[in-house]
Amino acid sequence: MPVVVDAGLLIALAIDDDRASTVFALLGRWLASDEELHAPALLPYEVASGLTRLVAAGAFPAENVAEAWQVFSAVPITYHQLLADGPAAVGIALRLRRQSAYDAAYLALAQRLGAELWTLDGSLARNAGGLGFVVHLAGDSANNA
Repeated sequence: MPVVVDAGLLIALAIDDDRASTVFALLGRWLASDEELHAPALLPYEVASGLTRLVAAGAFPAENVAEAWQVFSAVPITYHQLLADGPAAVGIALRLRRQSAYDAAYLALAQRLGAELWTLDGSLARNAGGLGFVVHLAGDSANNA
């Protein structure tokens, strides 16, 4: 089954935070079983935004951004434009009671591909899961068995 990955997973991996080992293990499992990794084309922008926030907050050294970007860029992900999924993303965002469609773009893509969405965002996993979307919270032992 295809896998849609969200930006939080790639940021954790890139900056090698305390969740990186979990993400690395998931990536290893997916790649070993020839799972295809997918994401909306906005993912690199979200990774850049996340790195910017971390550097601005003093939580990640600016001199390590290039290395973090290389780690993120090495993950074999197929990127998808939102063109076909735009209306679905808006509808999903409204169902999630969000004022932006960023998270909904991941859900719309997963829905279109018949894929599972993996995230580190507990709120997204709970809210979207409550609406019937297949969302897995990385690091949740029930999902990693």
